[in-house]
Amino acid sequence: MKMYDCSTPSCSNEELARLIQEGDPQAASQLLSQNEGYLTKLATTYAKQLSQPSLMEDLKQEGALALLEAAQRFDPSRGTKLLTYATSAIETAMQDFAAQSSCPLSFPAERYQQLRQVAFLCAAHEQETEDELLAAIQKKLSVSALVAKRMLEEYRTFFHTESLGDRVFDVSYGGDPAKAYDRFMRRTLLLQRMEEVLNPRELNLVRNYLGLDQADGRGMTFQELAIRLNYNGPSGAEKAYKSAIRKLKQQLNGGAYGQWIARQKAIRKAVREVCVNPR
Repeated sequence: MKMYDCSTPSCSNEELARLIQEGDPQAASQLLSQNEGYLTKLATTYAKQLSQPSLMEDLKQEGALALLEAAQRFDPSRGTKLLTYATSAIETAMQDFAAQSSCPLSFPAERYQQLRQVAFLCAAHEQETEDELLAAIQKKLSVSALVAKRMLEEYRTFFHTESLGDRVFDVSYGGDPAKAYDRFMRRTLLLQRMEEVLNPRELNLVRNYLGLDQADGRGMTFQELAIRLNYNGPSGAEKAYKSAIRKLKQQLNGGAYGQWIARQKAIRKAVREVCVNPR
């Protein structure tokens, strides 16, 4: 049986998003109706990963809500399709729901404690490379490289939530307020530093290439940027982008962003010293 029903004539997802934003009472139902197959596919994938087929309908509902929320924010002038824009939010909503619903039942107690240790190591080695983090997991838990990698993947799947909205700050929603605030401040100050260092044209180029204004984080190609921002072909856009990044790197550690990073490094160093040499 279909989860949604709509009898109005079919139109594109992007047109339906516009109608939703204008308050059309039928548009939301039609959007869900014509994307039900996509939502079902994603929900089935996550339900199978968790060996919890009973969660599929709930996952589907979570994905539907995320799709409608994305439709409310969708801006077609940025040149992306609605599903491209919304997919990250849909997957995040499903992952968060799956983690909350089944995580406590998915691991033996010993495995759960191991993953909590992985969580601690992720926090302690946040500024290091993934290879360094995996080495730390191997050493701390006395496991092979393959097992360490699998543990890290399990931790990220079941414990590490990434939400586009304010829900990530809510403990009951599965977020870690301290880590969420740290990410929020780092991102905010980095964007502020970009605005201080780059001129408007460079800033527009970098933000669009990196997808900083998109919910799914997918940026535009150099070919698209050459057309949108009137560069001399894709190579011209790429050359301008690399120049802007070099300029940003040279001046990155100044301003409020540089001060924030320096303080965070000092705090992490102090915490590690206390952990190694407790009084």
